[in-house]
Amino acid sequence: MAVLELARAERARRAVAVAGPVEQRATLTLEQLLADEATPTAAGISVNAASAMQHSTVWRCVTLLADCVSTLPLHVYRVGERDPLPALPPILAQPSARADTVEFLGQVLVSLLLRGNAYAVVVDRAGPALRPAQLEVINPDRVSVTAPEGTVTYRLDGVEQDPGDVWHVRRWTPPGGLEGLSPIAHARQAVGLGLGIERFGAKLFGDAGIPAGVLTSDQHINQEAAENMQARWDERHKGNRRIAVLGGGAKFQHITIAPEESQFLESSKANVATIARYYGVPAELVNGETAGPLAYTSPEMRAMDLLTFTVAPWLVVVERALSRLLPRTQKARFNPDGIVRVDLKTRYEAHAIGIASGFLLKNEARDLEDRPPLPEPAPGGIA
Repeated sequence: MAVLELARAERARRAVAVAGPVEQRATLTLEQLLADEATPTAAGISVNAASAMQHSTVWRCVTLLADCVSTLPLHVYRVGERDPLPALPPILAQPSARADTVEFLGQVLVSLLLRGNAYAVVVDRAGPALRPAQLEVINPDRVSVTAPEGTVTYRLDGVEQDPGDVWHVRRWTPPGGLEGLSPIAHARQAVGLGLGIERFGAKLFGDAGIPAGVLTSDQHINQEAAENMQARWDERHKGNRRIAVLGGGAKFQHITIAPEESQFLESSKANVATIARYYGVPAELVNGETAGPLAYTSPEMRAMDLLTFTVAPWLVVVERALSRLLPRTQKARFNPDGIVRVDLKTRYEAHAIGIASGFLLKNEARDLEDRPPLPEPAPGGIA
């Protein structure tokens, strides 16, 4: 009997060993799924989504991109029409009972930027087609995605969900993959190094990095005498600027260490650039160093670069995901003009050129400046 049990256990072990990552993931608990994140990096620090946000550069990259997208004006258009609907549909105006549009989109972006995936569960439906009426964003750590027989299966805290009730947004999906790639998982070593640098700096400039100084004597002193001398010195002089009085041939030598000698500042700067590179954010926007020629560009040019190369792809991803919540005849679209705002004089000159050329109406220009439209001229009056 024992032999049969051992044989079954061995067959089960081999089945798990040859199974793909998807099949193995379906059998793992949440604690096992997060086990890799508990493994320390080469810097000796464990990195996960929560600890990564303690890294100042990760925090700034994530909040910068999340704020850029979530605070942009959002409109819904009917397919084939140029003018947006006068008001957002309820599913976008108040997507969640716990969050308005800005906060809801912020949660989605934070999930995507840290995990590469964002999930929400449909908690209410309305209308003849029973379309989603309210969603609740779920922590990605609680969700597993598998396709054991070709059908995508979602589990929330281990409980299988109806795929139609799960709103899944993903980014950087590998070929044939079911989930997006986690930026933090791929940047673990860089994030761990950055956290290690910050920890080292705290100790360096605290009382644990280096001793403040050395007491020396040209006379022989034993252990007891040395400890007494140290205790008297600390009690007398710690935390103040009193004049030191030494006797018995004792001398005090202050110890200092230059930051550049410890490579602390250089390592910190390099780490900022590395994390910014993972997120495609210009280092100067996260208080890093400005790269050569970019130092001479205008703020408008840098804002345009941020929009074109970094924010625009995120807008497309979120727009397509939000459009899935709407009828097929409608689509969601952000207005990215809020990111690139030139000075007042330049805007007014651009409006004047558009009006003079005939492709921009006065009221359209006023709408761009958040001003009310001009009153319609009376019949037979002068426009």
